[in-house]
Amino acid sequence: MQCARWATCVGVVAVVILSGGFLLGDDKKPDDPKVKGTLPPHYKQLGLSDKQLQDVYKVQANYKAKIDELEQKIKELKAEEKTEREKILTDAQKARLKELLIGEEKEAKDKSAEVKDKKTGEKTKDK
Repeated sequence: MQCARWATCVGVVAVVILSGGFLLGDDKKPDDPKVKGTLPPHYKQLGLSDKQLQDVYKVQANYKAKIDELEQKIKELKAEEKTEREKILTDAQKARLKELLIGEEKEAKDKSAEVKDKKTGEKTKDK
C-alpha cells in the first residue's frame, strides 16, 4: 500500500516538473530587442534601413555609457583639484575666497533678475 502511494507521489512530482519546464519555455522573447534613441542631424534624410537604425542606436548607447563614465571621472578629478588647491591657502585666504565667491553668486542672481525683468518689461524694485 505504501509503495503504491509513494509511486503515485513520485509520478505526480515528475509530471509537475516536466510540465513546469514546458510551460516556462513558452515565453518567446525577441533575440534582439529594438533599441530606441535619437538620430544625429541629417540621418533621417539618408534612408536608413531598420537594421542600420538599430546599429546607430546601439553605437550611440555604447558610447554614451563610456562618455558618462569619463564625465564622472572628470567631475571627481576637478573636485580633487579644488581640494588640493585649497590646501595651499591660509585660513585668512580661504575666508577671503569664500567672501569673493558669495559676492559673485549675489551678482549673478542680480543679473539674472534684471534679465527676467527686461523680458517681462517690469522695473526692478530698489532695495
